[in-house]
Amino acid sequence: MPQLEISTYLTQIFWVITTFVIFWMIMDHIIIPKISETIEARKRKYDDFIMKAEEINKKALATLERYEETLAAAKLKASEQIKANEEDLRKMIEDREAEINQQLKSKIAEHEEKLVKDKVETMSRIEELSEIAATAIIKQLDLKTITEADIKEVSKQKE
Repeated sequence: MPQLEISTYLTQIFWVITTFVIFWMIMDHIIIPKISETIEARKRKYDDFIMKAEEINKKALATLERYEETLAAAKLKASEQIKANEEDLRKMIEDREAEINQQLKSKIAEHEEKLVKDKVETMSRIEELSEIAATAIIKQLDLKTITEADIKEVSKQKE
């Protein structure tokens, strides 16, 4: 095998060193800078993405904070509106109750007056009928000493 001959060692070492140096120079001046540029570009891109994500996160947090403030304000406003509506409703119910009570009182008074009037009228009719009945009974009993005027006078005394 020619690689194992001692006479070719020096040339083999020369060419190995030369090839190594050439490859090392190519790597150092061409390939590594390109890889380094690519890595730096990716790093810048990632940093840019991270910065944009942080900005978006800040905007999202600010939006969330505004949303929570708006929601709290809306809840407060709704609560106040509910209280106002409850107060209005309570007042309306009280007014309506007062109105209905007034109507009931007037109806009750009206009907009590009618009852009193009907009572007076009925009592007067009962007196008339009792006078008529008493007169008829006296006529059937053939009592000539008691007259209709006497019966009317007795019924007036009982009042």
